[in-house]
Amino acid sequence: MITWKDIKYATLQKMFSITGSQRNIPNDSATMEYVNAMPQACNEALELLSTAGKFIIKEYTYFNYPFENMLEDGGFRTETIVSDTKEYSAVGAQSYYFKIQGVPVSCKLFIGETEVIDFEVSSEGFTTYKGNVPYTGEEEDTTVRLVIVAESPVNVSNVCFYGCKFATDEAVPQYENFIRLELSKLLPDFYQLAPAELYSLGYTGNDYIVADKYFQEADKTLVIPRDKQGIYIIHYRAYPQFITLDTPDEEEMALDPEVAALVPLYMASELYKDDDLSTSTVYRNEFEVGREALSQGALVPKKEKFLPSSGWA
Repeated sequence: MITWKDIKYATLQKMFSITGSQRNIPNDSATMEYVNAMPQACNEALELLSTAGKFIIKEYTYFNYPFENMLEDGGFRTETIVSDTKEYSAVGAQSYYFKIQGVPVSCKLFIGETEVIDFEVSSEGFTTYKGNVPYTGEEEDTTVRLVIVAESPVNVSNVCFYGCKFATDEAVPQYENFIRLELSKLLPDFYQLAPAELYSLGYTGNDYIVADKYFQEADKTLVIPRDKQGIYIIHYRAYPQFITLDTPDEEEMALDPEVAALVPLYMASELYKDDDLSTSTVYRNEFEVGREALSQGALVPKKEKFLPSSGWA
């Protein structure tokens, strides 16, 4: 594996700051000036290569096995409440989900006749509310009721009560006909979706196929139909690891060899500008030639399994 020390060492070699066979990085003042400036230069090189050249491909697994709505008349619909009170209830509900647009007189959650949550709805746009029902364990009546009182028009969408409790309020799943996965919020290192890289296990049992029933909003959000149950393997392009002055020399760099060969070229070109502009320019040109070659990408053959819609094999 390539370490941070290997990258620093290769950079100093190109700057003629290391000679001979020594493997230790000198700690004299002149060399340390370069070393202290290396993290920023390295981060710039990695950003350039991973977002417009050699993409870092990772995967995220999403389990689409939706829970049932306990409401007898539950469904994916929007209702408008005007000068009226609307109540939704389910006995023994453990968690809730709903969206509301407008400003109601009140929007409250009850267990039996006891008010447990007073939702503060103040936005004119659709706002999502979800969470676990806060039982105390002493309730005699476990009927959970969502009561909304409105004078001016209020739209309520996709009200749902689930029969199970989740680890956190945030973990309560969406109750939507189409599930939106905002990957930039789910994955700290997410850059963009890799094109045509979504696989599904479970459409009809033991499948492992390229998924075709999904939508993509820009390159950040994936939309999956709720009724397409199964395990989705989502491949995405990731941002590189971030290097700082505190990064230890032994830190392993998740770099392919062809990328590791280019990073010192960029770093040396940046750090050597004031000392030798002509050499710096040569290194930058070599880096750009290498980056352009990586950005072309190799054509990798794929094998896919599919069945025609007519049913004929």
